[in-house]
Amino acid sequence: MRGGNARSHRRNSEGYMSDETVLAIGAALLLVVLAGLMWRDRGRDRTRRRPRETAAPPPETCVVVDGSNVMHWGGEASELVLIRVIRAVEARGLTPIVIFDANVGWVLYDKFQGAFAMARRVNLPPRQVHVVDKGVVADAEILELARREGLKIVSNDRFRDWSVRYPLVKAKGRTLRGTWSDGTVRWAK
Repeated sequence: MRGGNARSHRRNSEGYMSDETVLAIGAALLLVVLAGLMWRDRGRDRTRRRPRETAAPPPETCVVVDGSNVMHWGGEASELVLIRVIRAVEARGLTPIVIFDANVGWVLYDKFQGAFAMARRVNLPPRQVHVVDKGVVADAEILELARREGLKIVSNDRFRDWSVRYPLVKAKGRTLRGTWSDGTVRWAK
């Protein structure tokens, strides 16, 4: 052969690829797979814990949390306040089912966040978190779930616009109200 040995060519004299060629192709495929995995995982926050997975909560311990309302209990929208309210609900022995307006991700994180992403952020199982679709009023879903399942609501909203359709909003003790003050959730009497 002219200009070098037979191993420098892609195929040897018997028609098989050389060891170097096989290794080069394998390394290239590995790089393509790794690049694909990195591209797929772009933008994911790996510092967040995975949502807790538990058995479905018994309905008598559940409450509907107006997530878009309670995140403002301290004034400005805050993930910290939202998480502390959820933990305070759990400390009372209740299981929060949190419903958010469609824009919750934009308000808190400047990007869209669906139900699974919000569940991760507040460390709840995905089945306990719902983000309504754009154009859907979260209050209607909150009140409908509370009516249908006989649940209390955690919110400072008085739901006056909904009192004809959902008289439950006028019932004493049906809504748990509170504030965020001095780093603590304070429940209204």
